[in-house]
Amino acid sequence: MHQLRQTVRADLRRLVKGGATTRILDLHSIARKWGHTDEHGAEPFFHNSRLNRCFIIKHTVRAHERSYVMSNQPVVTKILIPLAEEDLSLGGHAVFVEEIGFANKIRSHFEIAADPHLTDLDLLRLRELAAIPSFDPFLLSERFRNHPRPVAECYFDITEDESRRMIDSVAGQILGVVALAFNDEKKSAKDDARAMNFARQLLSSEDNGKLEFLRLSLDMSPSEFKSGIFGWKGILYYRWCMTETLNAVKDFLRQMTDLTIVNANQIELVELEHMRQTIISETRARWSNLTLIMQEYEAVFARFCAGEDARGFQDFLLKAPNLFYDIGSDLSVVSHIPGYWRYWDDQNAKGYLNAREAMPLFASFVASVTRERLTESGQEPERVHRSTSVIPRPQVFVPPAA
Repeated sequence: MHQLRQTVRADLRRLVKGGATTRILDLHSIARKWGHTDEHGAEPFFHNSRLNRCFIIKHTVRAHERSYVMSNQPVVTKILIPLAEEDLSLGGHAVFVEEIGFANKIRSHFEIAADPHLTDLDLLRLRELAAIPSFDPFLLSERFRNHPRPVAECYFDITEDESRRMIDSVAGQILGVVALAFNDEKKSAKDDARAMNFARQLLSSEDNGKLEFLRLSLDMSPSEFKSGIFGWKGILYYRWCMTETLNAVKDFLRQMTDLTIVNANQIELVELEHMRQTIISETRARWSNLTLIMQEYEAVFARFCAGEDARGFQDFLLKAPNLFYDIGSDLSVVSHIPGYWRYWDDQNAKGYLNAREAMPLFASFVASVTRERLTESGQEPERVHRSTSVIPRPQVFVPPAA
């Protein structure tokens, strides 16, 4: 039998997030919260019940793992299956989707004897998850809500922890729409408290009708409003994530620019400098893509709050889910790469990088930050971006104070 490595000393309780975050898909918590519902049973992520209660992680590859991980990317997809669902402190089994013999290991341990075809579907789903850059709930929703094998909506809620951390930021942004939401023509001293309450309602997964006046202000049908609120939550989520990531991106670009490389010959110096400039320019381009979308949101939202363009805001909210894959992809890159850089920097006490270390490190960064497509000949890859607009520095996005 193909063996899974056991991580018996790892306490999986630290992975409990309550749902999907950019880095961790916590199916364990989702099953505990929603496992009794028909929705969860009818449209699960996986047919195998143990896989449908596991943790799936976007994992930064360590040096000792390179020998059995078949990927040159710095981030791969790791599956952790608890040894005991009721006691996560006992640890669990671990396997990478990109690992040698991955499919055989999953079949050996998790095949559904009555219908092996279901295991094939689970393997396909695991590879689909490995192919997407982030597990944030809005990117997952965009990928799987209308999938041939759809996934229940209970998998796509913002986690309670992230929702709590977002409240102040969201409340500060939506003061201008509070009066509309509460059918009140004049602002009052209660606006701050009402904004906090409104933010909680907006980020909540429950539809209790308390946003009905906002729906009427936008002149949207109930189904349009549900889609629009989902789009708005997604934009607010990504906007908040950008504020959380901004300083790390700036630090990464500064350190990448200033990094000293030693023991390189002339050919290596030229190649490393070319890769360094590619990493910097591609990272800025991805941040530029994110900034342009948020600038569009700021513009239509400001017009709506001024009572000038309800239709424009409505249209933006309805089209927002179509942007989630691009936003999630760009955001995962500009957040994962600084994280990987910090991991390397923490291990690097000498303060510089040898050429033999820099070559594979820079190559993995280049592979991460660039998007490639084949030319018509099917040979040379060509880097592409969703937007050709250039904003030279990531700090051009300055989120308004909450």
